[in-house]
Amino acid sequence: MGNYLTSTISAEEHDQHVHVRPARRLTNEKGRPIVRLEDLPEDVLHTILSKLPAREVVRSSVLSSEWRSVWTTCIKLSFNGPDVCSGRDGAKSEQGTQVFIDRVDTVLQRHRGRAVDQFEIKFIFESKLADHLDNWIRFAMTAHTKNLAFDLAPPSNFLKHGDHYRFPFELLDREGASCLQRLQLCFVSFRPPPAQFVGFPNLRKLALHVLNTTNQDLDNILGSCCKLEWLSIVRCHLKDELKVTRPLSHLRYLRVMHCDITKIDFHAAELSTFVYKGSFIPVSLRHASKLEKAKIWFYDTTFQQAITSLLDGLPDVRNLTLQFSFQRLENRWVLNSPHMFSQLRHVQILLIATDEDADKILYLVSFLRAAPFIEKLEVHFLCLPTLWFANCGPLRQQIPANEYKYVNLKNVRVTGFRGARGQVEFLMHVVENAPAIQGVTVDTTQRLTDAYDPDEATPTLDRAALDMIGTRYHLSTSALGRGGRDPSKRHDRDPSKRRPLHHQPVEDNAIHSLSSYGCRTAPLMT
Repeated sequence: MGNYLTSTISAEEHDQHVHVRPARRLTNEKGRPIVRLEDLPEDVLHTILSKLPAREVVRSSVLSSEWRSVWTTCIKLSFNGPDVCSGRDGAKSEQGTQVFIDRVDTVLQRHRGRAVDQFEIKFIFESKLADHLDNWIRFAMTAHTKNLAFDLAPPSNFLKHGDHYRFPFELLDREGASCLQRLQLCFVSFRPPPAQFVGFPNLRKLALHVLNTTNQDLDNILGSCCKLEWLSIVRCHLKDELKVTRPLSHLRYLRVMHCDITKIDFHAAELSTFVYKGSFIPVSLRHASKLEKAKIWFYDTTFQQAITSLLDGLPDVRNLTLQFSFQRLENRWVLNSPHMFSQLRHVQILLIATDEDADKILYLVSFLRAAPFIEKLEVHFLCLPTLWFANCGPLRQQIPANEYKYVNLKNVRVTGFRGARGQVEFLMHVVENAPAIQGVTVDTTQRLTDAYDPDEATPTLDRAALDMIGTRYHLSTSALGRGGRDPSKRHDRDPSKRRPLHHQPVEDNAIHSLSSYGCRTAPLMT
């Protein structure tokens, strides 16, 4: 419905198309016009009312005789149990459930025959609600609802709460189902839809949370969403593969979290974002040639096993965030895969380093060898205090020779730096093999969450940490290879006080060498 204040058509033409309540010519003491809330166009009133809880919207009918029926034209209906039943405790009682049902039915009765764009129900499911939920689904179909959300989950103990609400596919007629563009279902179960079910031909966004179903039934439903662009599946325990047989040619966003599944297998050529959090499983998105961003959080696996699996399943990803919980590092320089991340440009590795991993940190280079074209590398460590200056593990000279250099790598950032041999050797190996390096940031603060807070300010230059590291490991400029500048030629030092390079303490050499690469460090945390 248009706004007559911004319309370009004449007043006569506007009145023929849109009913607008004429504004009353009221003025204040200074002669300025007074505009009351009820004088606003109906579409503006609808927008205002849509921001209020359903209970407050209905209460607006007592403001005046002119407001008595305004709320019945609201095209967005949202019913939240605590709001409707006057508090959280009221929604939990048997009486509160009946109050919720009665009030929802009252509102829907006043909206019969009207279009409702958005319809939301949020209430803890119990068996007596099932028939009423079915009726509310029927209402949504006749109201040609575009956005439908049923959140029926208890606050906790999903498994002990009882049966889920069975979603009634048989109540979805062709016209109503074709109107749906967004669907959010929480604490429902899918059973095989009837033969006459036409699917969701215009559904763009689908969120499924605490879903009880089988792989075959879910495959059938998702396969009927031919225009699906956004899909989120959370806490859906299939105990089987999450596989969609038909191509989802419009899917751009896929999120799978905390699901008991054995594999993810999608054919989604337009996929640009993939998010996964859960136990280690194979992921197959081999057709996702436009995959721009992937965030993976694996539980209980080895680092090399996870990387090898992603090489097979996400070979075309451009930006990768990889986090591990309870991971283990293996003594392997090379991955068991012939593939490479040929499109990968930015990678963030979030790693919890335990005492058992102290002598294996340098083996992270096994990943870099599979990503020769990266431009930005971030490694965020979460370390135990015992890793401070841990003097164990191999040296970088023991890494097998490799013809590949990190020719595009320009920026490196390492946080949670503890001066452990593996961390130092890893950092030096990267710098030695990155001829285009422009900046290196070393931070002793544990910033494991930086991947999800990229706007956090980076630390300023402080030499305390590198002083200790240089003293411990006797680093010198020769370790940096051809890319480092001669510290004796730095212009920020007084030439009269400059000492010959070979007479400087080894820790000072290390500081100048890393600084020549733009290296910055945060204050040492003890």
